[in-house]
Amino acid sequence: MFHIKYLLAFLFLFGPVFCIGQDTLRVSMDTADKIFLQKNLMMVAAQMNVDAQKAQEIQARLYPNPQFTVGVNTYDSQNKKLFYAGSNGEKSFEFDQLILLGSKRKNLTGLAKQNTQQAQLGMEDLMRNLKYQLHNDLLSLYFDLLTVHQYNQHLQKLDSIITGYQEQANKGNIALKDVVRLKTAYMSLNNDRTELLNNIEEEQKELRLLLQTNQFVLFQFDDAAGSKYEQLPILDSLQNLALRHRSDLKEAVLNKSIADLNIRYQKSLAVPDLSLGASYDQRGGAFNNQYLLTFGIPLPFWNRNQGNIKSAQIQSKIADVGRQQQQLTVSGEVTAAWSNMQRSISDYLKTIKMYSADFNTVFEGMTANFLKRNISILEFVDFFESYNSGIAEVNRVKKQLALSGESVNYVVEFPVY
Repeated sequence: MFHIKYLLAFLFLFGPVFCIGQDTLRVSMDTADKIFLQKNLMMVAAQMNVDAQKAQEIQARLYPNPQFTVGVNTYDSQNKKLFYAGSNGEKSFEFDQLILLGSKRKNLTGLAKQNTQQAQLGMEDLMRNLKYQLHNDLLSLYFDLLTVHQYNQHLQKLDSIITGYQEQANKGNIALKDVVRLKTAYMSLNNDRTELLNNIEEEQKELRLLLQTNQFVLFQFDDAAGSKYEQLPILDSLQNLALRHRSDLKEAVLNKSIADLNIRYQKSLAVPDLSLGASYDQRGGAFNNQYLLTFGIPLPFWNRNQGNIKSAQIQSKIADVGRQQQQLTVSGEVTAAWSNMQRSISDYLKTIKMYSADFNTVFEGMTANFLKRNISILEFVDFFESYNSGIAEVNRVKKQLALSGESVNYVVEFPVY
């Protein structure tokens, strides 16, 4: 489908413009993905966030700490002694443990686990977005370099023609306006080339950031794999894939589950907790050496956590609306991506049918005939401009096809292509 040999020739002829003082990082799509997962700082931070949420699971499982209290008489007025805690003094000891009731610990642990799942899904969605940007930049880079290489070849050929014509114009053998016409065609094509070079620099900047490298990134496209983009999957199958794999949709479903669990947790907070304790008092109680077993529980007369329960119930309804909205969003994105892919395949097949090796043969023939003065300069320049526009359009259609395929992969979060 596409030809990597053009890029190898490009590096030989044109690479110094980009690679002066730099090494070249040659990557396939799989290699780029591996480097991205290993080095991208945003992904590293997202993984750390998942680990932090897992630590919260540990915290949620822990029991409240018991409390131990010691009381010592500060001043014994009868014996005139400070901190007297002997046999005739006063000291007391208390031990208290809070017993959580109403499944608070169970619900809190469940919330912590679901928060970890939410962080994991957030990381997966971040990876989906960044990998989509990575793949788009790699594919765009490939086809932009391919077009620049072809422009470069034609500019070199036109430059040699202009040099010869300039010499003839200086001798008065041809009109100077013919040289100006050729130079105008050269500048027009060179401006198009400059725009592509600016695009390539932007693509390189993003790729270096995504891959955490200072090298010039060169994408090694698999020619054989290019034909996969010509296949159009069934829309219903894409919809089902998206429903199963989209991390943002899973997160929307999980948000509803978290909201429902939060209702149970808020209701459990309305259940009073039991405080169980034991104490010893040497002389301060009803009699000497008093031992007590204590129980304590709040009386839920006024505060039964009504406001938080009501708020949690409303948040659950909001989460359900968000889930439904996300399903509609995903379905719409899949349909749009499928339609774009269908149109891109149609444009590609029509373009390839019209474009063939004969175009290059005709270009060489037109150039040869122009040098032999068999055709006019107007005919040659018109053909030259049309031919280069055609080359740019062919590469644009090829790039659009590949990008549409990546868009399908993105909206279903599954490697369809």
